[in-house]
Amino acid sequence: MDVAANPLLSVDRLTIDIAGAHVVDEVSFTVAPGKVIALVGESGCGKSLTSYAMLGLLPPAARRTEGRIMLENVDLAVISERRFRKVRGKDISIIFQEPSASLDPLTTVGEQIAEAYRVHHGVSKTEAFEKARQMLVDVGIPDPGRRMYQYPFELSGGMCQRIMISIALICGPRVLIADEPTTALDVTIQAQILDLMKKLVAERGTAIVLITHDMGVVADIADDVAVMYAGRIAEIAPVHALFREPKHPYTALLLASVPKLDDAPKADLATIEGMVPNPSEFGVGCRFADRCPLATDKCRLEQPSLVDCGNGHRSACWHIDRLAEIRKVAT
Repeated sequence: MDVAANPLLSVDRLTIDIAGAHVVDEVSFTVAPGKVIALVGESGCGKSLTSYAMLGLLPPAARRTEGRIMLENVDLAVISERRFRKVRGKDISIIFQEPSASLDPLTTVGEQIAEAYRVHHGVSKTEAFEKARQMLVDVGIPDPGRRMYQYPFELSGGMCQRIMISIALICGPRVLIADEPTTALDVTIQAQILDLMKKLVAERGTAIVLITHDMGVVADIADDVAVMYAGRIAEIAPVHALFREPKHPYTALLLASVPKLDDAPKADLATIEGMVPNPSEFGVGCRFADRCPLATDKCRLEQPSLVDCGNGHRSACWHIDRLAEIRKVAT
């Protein structure tokens, strides 16, 4: 991974507890301006919880016990809520994964987009509405003057997702967290949303933290990838290196589970046996050990740390020397 000398966002050893369990455990990564890092892994691996911590939006049951979240020289993990309100939406923002659940059904989309701009810039309602209308133009919504006065239930899923993007971007945040931004969208709309995100990176230098299950989206847009499993980072690498030669069994199995065009007709889809453990069931060793075809007694008794495999590629596995077997797992 190309670790920036001056990253815009730096997460360092972030640890989050729920009921005494480390549901996010010493997670570290950086993202530079104009770059995209993808957080991938199965549901329950801590991806969204990590993103909520970056926004100061952890649920009441969750508590950060360690780590820093640096937005340049400001530690977001320790600033007051009053100060965070000046940062959230303006310097760091999020596209939530379910626009239908995040948008207010009783408020016009124009009012919802304009609200953040009025709060952070102290402008008039007229000026904020004009800015909101321009945002609709920027995200490719036709007839923005009319759409401004419609309600979310009057719009398609793709349009609602664009409304969410408009809300997230209206104040020009330097960091954008995209939590499953293409979920439940058809492939045509997915492509349009991804093109819009690429435009943000290229034209505005926005740093994006992308959370997704879709490895095709990762391959299309990400510069770096952090593979999370049971609250920890199992592997982190530049995107092409990770797809070409995964160095953790979990990553190899994830990639093997993606359907391929040359798969035999009606062939069974590859799966990863078992499930992500409940946080109360985390053992002392590698959290993937019970599902790993390469696991040994050492894996079950000792937790591996991320080690450097060269060229910014790091893996938390005791058996990196068995890379041939890891590659065999993926075939």
